[in-house]
Amino acid sequence: MIEDAENFIAKLPSDAVGVIIMDGEKPVQPDVNALDKYRRNPGAPASFRPSSLDIAHAMLESYGEPKP
Repeated sequence: MIEDAENFIAKLPSDAVGVIIMDGEKPVQPDVNALDKYRRNPGAPASFRPSSLDIAHAMLESYGEPKP
């Protein structure tokens, strides 16, 4: 999973690293070949920040349940 994240970050332009990429009102992992179709949210106090539960849910959706 860390390797996937590193590969994804390596494909992003430097001005897109560290911002939240939004598709409408939903944060997404964008298609790096079509970044123009997304909105960038640099974040700010009281702005969108996913909870750890949201992050865990998204990871389980993407990668499935961990194997014991």
